[in-house]
Amino acid sequence: MLAGSLARHHPELRLQALLTDEIEGRFDPATEPFSIIALEQLAIPDLAAFRRRYSRKQIAAAAKPFLLEHALDLAGSRGAPAAIFLDPDVLVLSSLARLFDHVARHAVTLTPHLLEPLAGADRFARELVILQAGTLNAGFVGVTETPSARAFLHWWQRRVERHCRHDVAEGIYYDQRWLDLAPVFFNGVSILRDPACNVAHWNLPERSLRVEGGEVLVDGRPCLFFHFSGFEPGRSGRVTRYSPRLDMSQLGPAAELFRRYGQMLVAAGYDEAMSWPYAYDSRPRRIVEAGVRAAASLMRRRGGRP
Repeated sequence: MLAGSLARHHPELRLQALLTDEIEGRFDPATEPFSIIALEQLAIPDLAAFRRRYSRKQIAAAAKPFLLEHALDLAGSRGAPAAIFLDPDVLVLSSLARLFDHVARHAVTLTPHLLEPLAGADRFARELVILQAGTLNAGFVGVTETPSARAFLHWWQRRVERHCRHDVAEGIYYDQRWLDLAPVFFNGVSILRDPACNVAHWNLPERSLRVEGGEVLVDGRPCLFFHFSGFEPGRSGRVTRYSPRLDMSQLGPAAELFRRYGQMLVAAGYDEAMSWPYAYDSRPRRIVEAGVRAAASLMRRRGGRP
């Protein structure tokens, strides 16, 4: 869906998609509207250990700065100075020309979850959730060929190589919480405060969204891209798995956008793809390891007796 939406507004571009799984005959890459990059093509130290360490969700997040470095190398080989990353649950809704222009003028471009202090009875709870997940959203990252951008990517890689998980007590939210430090550590980091970029369930209450035919407007301007983070079609009106209390009845005009996107996902084969197993699923190994630890603990309580 991301590749198709990008092609509609930028037919001159072709999406490069990182596949953290294996094809295993489940689809034909030649028929897809994107080109595939394999994990083996990225400069990930000890890839086998990297795969063992992380779950499917974790490895997709942890691979991001390695993918961006590869994309920057690829862009440079084609005479382009910059590269951008978009999460796969993003839909491009209008021309990204002004976004590309902004990225080209800065070493690193990031977008915040929120653009203003929140109002309403739930404002404290919502802001606390953002503080736990990170003030900057990792669903979009732009980098331009500069020493500062390269230093940022190498720094981010070293952090997520072993610290990419959901552990609020340790101050970690996958790859994302690390981004809070980037504007302080590196020169040329721009925080793009554009309400038409990275629109999502967490900032919809503060943005005026309208769906007029085939156009989506945010605060009266065309929405560049919408981020359907955690959305799963067919889940009884739920907007996102990350906030069970949020349902379509609370979205106003945005509910129509979610409805259309859900229909497009299903038509594109969402249900079938979601049934495919992950080639590197380590859950059986973890279950065995957990059983061994439990048995060892029981033996210690019994003084070593089986």
